[in-house]
Amino acid sequence: MHKRFETQSESETRLAGTQLAAELPDSALVAFSGDLGCGKTAFIRGMCEYFKCAQQVTSPTFTIINEYDGSCVVTHCDLYRLQTTEEMREIGLHELFTGSGIVLVEWAERARAMLPLPRYEVAAWHGESEIQRRYEIRYVDDEKDSILFEPTELILRQA
Repeated sequence: MHKRFETQSESETRLAGTQLAAELPDSALVAFSGDLGCGKTAFIRGMCEYFKCAQQVTSPTFTIINEYDGSCVVTHCDLYRLQTTEEMREIGLHELFTGSGIVLVEWAERARAMLPLPRYEVAAWHGESEIQRRYEIRYVDDEKDSILFEPTELILRQA
């Protein structure tokens, strides 16, 4: 699987998330990479619409991990506030990757060394207009094919 597309609204972004969710196997890791405000959580909300748990979705920036109950268990992680793989291990992030269900990880490039293969990756960017977003989705079974990137926000934060 390898797709590239643009959305022009939050509803289009959610629809793209719903479409990806429909293609996933029963257990899957989906790793998200992209700057602040580029639609990662809206995309995830769309995925959770497919799994019948969208009303539960909030960005877990402060809680780090949220679990939603729907047609399957969906675990939603946001690694923005974590700095090291040691912090990620302390909260048991690596254990989520060995379980079943759907695991959605925002700011996944921070945990690249821990992410198992195969996985799905979603890279997101701001588009040319204020409302436009660009996405690339790839099924990755070899690390050299990864599309995860270090968002500008993280590079600026580390400076």
